[in-house]
Amino acid sequence: MKKLLFAAIAIFFAINANAQFGIIAGVTSTQTDYKAAWANANEINQFHVGATVKIPLPLGFAVQPGIIYNMKGSSVESAVAGEAFTVDTKTGFIEVPVQAQWGINIAGVVRPYAFVEPFIGYAITNEETSTLKLSSFTGENRKENWDNVKNRLEYGFGLGVGVELIKHLQVSVRYFWNMGELYNEEGSAAWDKINETINAGAKTAEEQKCSGVMASVAILF
Repeated sequence: MKKLLFAAIAIFFAINANAQFGIIAGVTSTQTDYKAAWANANEINQFHVGATVKIPLPLGFAVQPGIIYNMKGSSVESAVAGEAFTVDTKTGFIEVPVQAQWGINIAGVVRPYAFVEPFIGYAITNEETSTLKLSSFTGENRKENWDNVKNRLEYGFGLGVGVELIKHLQVSVRYFWNMGELYNEEGSAAWDKINETINAGAKTAEEQKCSGVMASVAILF
């Protein structure tokens, strides 16, 4: 038992000795493919910023959890009485993503890698604007709508690729699927939907378009 405890402690300190803390920032696009995101790069006004830590593991693997503020948005086009209008929504989330990476270290200089990134988050800010002048998008009514939202939990996963240079600079891009229903679920029911998502994740990914594309730069110390 003592040997097992000492071994666990040794592994803990070895992992922490190799861990690299860092900062991460980038842009979050509501476009669902890279070409569209690039074509509309000048219109991107969502972003993410936060802290991260990379924990190297054997055989080219690494785990990289983080905590970020992520501003996500959506735009919906519709019509009322023949009048076309758009509704733009920007919601800020505190997110905890956890990247599971695998890559190849080339001469200690370049490390291309791929990753899967489940995440969970909680909405803390919201802004809605519309070209249609309805009371629900103005003043106290808009604030009341947001205050009455019962479920601000979000969850999902991302798939992406990146490159790490000289062990201190990472550049990555990813698709992300957001599976939470911010306005439609009671908070207590959200956890049930997480279980449904786990069981039907592959099917959901096939049927549902990506929620967006993220491009990030991380500096590791």
